[in-house]
Amino acid sequence: MRKKKEPKAKRRILETLLRAMQGTGAEKLVLFERLKVAGAFVNEPATALAKAEKTLRAFAAMERDRD
Repeated sequence: MRKKKEPKAKRRILETLLRAMQGTGAEKLVLFERLKVAGAFVNEPATALAKAEKTLRAFAAMERDRD
């Protein structure tokens, strides 16, 4: 009997981009905002954008508090 292939989880462009970006939280937030204004995330759901922005803001604040 053959095993059925399980479908791979669909990765969003936004998730991949956030994982691949280098730099501090503040730098990532600035880049994210620039890309958002430029329309790079037109096909992304608004909830995903809000979640990503919230995460980046929290990350930047955590780094700022640590220093």
